[in-house]
Amino acid sequence: MNLKVSLKIKTGLVSLLILPYLDTVANELSPSNNTSTYQPSFFIQYQPQNAYDMIEQLPGFSFDSGSNERGFGGNAGNVLIDGSRPTSKSGGLRGALTRIPAAQVDRIEIIRGGQGSSDTSGQSIIANIIRKKDITTGTWALKLRRAPDGDLRPNIEAAFTTTLGQWETNFDTDIGGWVGYRTAVVENKDSQGDLTKSANEILDEKNNWGYINGQGFREYVEGQLTLNGRVGGNKWQGDTTRDIYHATLSNQELDEFWQLDEENTNQELELGIDWLGNDDEWKWHVLGLAVVKHQNYENSFHQEDYADPSLYDSHFQQKRLKTEYILRNTYGKIGSDKFRPEYGFEIANNKLDTELDYVENNQQQQLSAANVVAEEIRTELFVTFGYTATEDLSIDGGLTAEFSTIKVSGDASNEQSFTFLKPRLSASYNVNSELQLSVLAEHKVGQLNFNDFAASNDAADDRDTAGNPNLTPDQTTELSTQLDWSFSEKGSLSVRLFHEWRKDILEYIILPTQHSDVSHGLGNAGDATFWGLEVALNLPLDNIIDNGLLLISYEYYDSEYFDSVINRNRIINDYTPKEFNIEFRQDLVEQKIAWGVGFISHFTESDYLVDELLTFEGNNRLEAFIETTYFDGLKIQLQVEHFNTGEYTRSRFMFENDRSGAYLGSQVAYRKREPELKLSVWGTF
Repeated sequence: MNLKVSLKIKTGLVSLLILPYLDTVANELSPSNNTSTYQPSFFIQYQPQNAYDMIEQLPGFSFDSGSNERGFGGNAGNVLIDGSRPTSKSGGLRGALTRIPAAQVDRIEIIRGGQGSSDTSGQSIIANIIRKKDITTGTWALKLRRAPDGDLRPNIEAAFTTTLGQWETNFDTDIGGWVGYRTAVVENKDSQGDLTKSANEILDEKNNWGYINGQGFREYVEGQLTLNGRVGGNKWQGDTTRDIYHATLSNQELDEFWQLDEENTNQELELGIDWLGNDDEWKWHVLGLAVVKHQNYENSFHQEDYADPSLYDSHFQQKRLKTEYILRNTYGKIGSDKFRPEYGFEIANNKLDTELDYVENNQQQQLSAANVVAEEIRTELFVTFGYTATEDLSIDGGLTAEFSTIKVSGDASNEQSFTFLKPRLSASYNVNSELQLSVLAEHKVGQLNFNDFAASNDAADDRDTAGNPNLTPDQTTELSTQLDWSFSEKGSLSVRLFHEWRKDILEYIILPTQHSDVSHGLGNAGDATFWGLEVALNLPLDNIIDNGLLLISYEYYDSEYFDSVINRNRIINDYTPKEFNIEFRQDLVEQKIAWGVGFISHFTESDYLVDELLTFEGNNRLEAFIETTYFDGLKIQLQVEHFNTGEYTRSRFMFENDRSGAYLGSQVAYRKREPELKLSVWGTF
C-alpha cells in the first residue's frame, strides 16, 4: 500500500534524517558493483503474493510501468522478466508482474548502468525477475471496499501458473467492482464576489470490471516462443445531483434541480506472439501484437428552474473504436563484450473511428469534427548500444528515425507526414557498490491523443470542445542527472534533477471552425520549459523502532510558457507543482503483524482553458493499515483511506470571450469524501 503524507519542510531535512541512523547491515550484493541480487528470503517478512509485491519492497527502486503510448518501443518500463520485456501491452507491466506468483520467483536482480537494449531504453536501474521453471502454484485474493454510504463491492483476483505439456503457462483473472460516494457544496459568485447560487451536490459512482489474461511459452526453433492474450472490459457509472438555491442554502426553498447521469463502457481484446532466440553472442527478438478496444460514453443531463418553469434536457453519446497492430524486430549483441549494439525496426498501424450524437431539447446539435476517423502509420528504424568503458562506467545510447503519416477524414479532413530523429545518450558511474551517478540527454517526440481530433462534451461544466484535425506532435529535449545511494539493506536515497525544452506544446486555444459557438479546443501553442526535482528516501529506524521504516518522497516541478491569450508567462497545464509525502511501516515479525500510517500531501493543479482558469486542490490526507499473517497460508489487511476526511476544492474562474476579457465570476465546489474501509485477504493454492 502506498501511504503518503505532506509535510511542508525543506529538502535539506533529507540529509539530517539520514546521518544519525545509517545502518551497517550490508546488502545482498553480488561480486559485481553493477548487480545486487535479492533472494526470496529478503521478502519473507512482507508476505508478498506476487512479483509486483516483491518489486514494491526493493530498497531504492522506484517502479516505472512505462507509458501506454501507441506502439511498443516507446513504452519501456524498468522491470524485465527472465531478461526480456513482457510482450503484453493493455494489461501493463504491473499486470504482467501480478500474474507471477511469489513462489515462482527464484530471485530478483537489480542491474545498474545502461544495457544497450531498447527493452529498457533510458533506464539507469533495472529489476530483472528470474522465474523458476516447471512449477505449479497459484494465488487468490478477496477484496471488499465499503463506501461511506454503505455500498459494498467485492473484488476477486486469482493467478495460476503450471506446465501444460511443453508450455509454461500463467493465467489470471480480475473480477469485481468499486464504489465511490462524495458530497459537495457548490457556490456561484458574480464578478464582485457576491453569492448568486448555492447547491448541495451528491455523486454516486460505480465501476465494475472483468478481465482474463493468459500467457504460454515454450522452446521453439532454438529459441523461446511466447503467446499471450487478454480479454475483458469495465463499465463506469456516475450519477450526480444538485439541489440549487438562489443565494444561500439556509431557509430557502429549492429553486433549481440538476441531474447528470454518465456511463462509460470499455471492451478490449489483445493478442500477442513473440519469439526470442539467442546464442552466446546475439539475441534475435520478433513480436507481433494486435489490440482492439471499443468505448462508449454517454451522458444525460436534466435541469429544472422552478422560478421560471422551464426544462432543459440533453443527451450526448460518443462511440470510439480503436485498433492497433504492431510488428517489431530487434537483433542485438549480448554477453560480456564491452560494446553491445542492437538494431531493429517497428511498424505500427493505429486507427480511431469516432461517432457522435448530441441532442439538446430534442434538437440535433452540430459540433466541429464530431464524426472523424484518424489513422496513423508509423515506422521506426533504430540502433541502440551499451558500452562498458570500465568496470564502473557504462554508456548507453541510441538513435531512432521515426516516419509517420496521420490522416483524418470524416467531418474534418487533413493528412500530415512527419520525420523525426530521436537521439539518446546516457552514462552511469558506480562510485562504489552502494553509490551510482547517472546523466541523460535525450530528444523525445510525443504522441497525439486521437481523441483530441474529435469533438467532446462536458455536461457538468456546460462546455463543448471542438476537435482539431491539424494537431502535430510535441517535442521535448531533456537533460537530467540522478544519484542513487543504497546505504544499508533497506536504506536508500534517490535524487533526480531534470530540465526540459518543449516545442509545439499542446494547450487550449481558439480554433478556426465553421461553428462559431464551439471554437475552443486543443492545439499546438508554441514553446515552453519544464524542470523539476525528485527525491525518494527509504530510512530504516532500527535504532529507534525495531523493523521500522520511513519512506519519504518530495517532488517539485515548475515551468514557463508565454500565453498569447493573456500576453504573459504562466505555468503549463496538467501537473502538480509540489508534493511532500511520508509513510511509516513497522513489521513485527515474531507477532506476524505489520502496520503503517502515512500522509498524502496537499496538492494543487491548474488547467488554463480559453475562457476559464480551472484549479483542483486537495487537503493533507491520512491513511493507515494493519495486516497479519497469523493464520497459516493467509494474509489479511485492513486499510482505511483518508480517515481524516478527504477534502477537495474545484474552482472555475470564468472570463468574457477569453482569459484576457472581463472577469465574469466563479464557481467553487467544496467536495468531501468520508473515510473508506478496504478489507483484503490473500491466499495460495
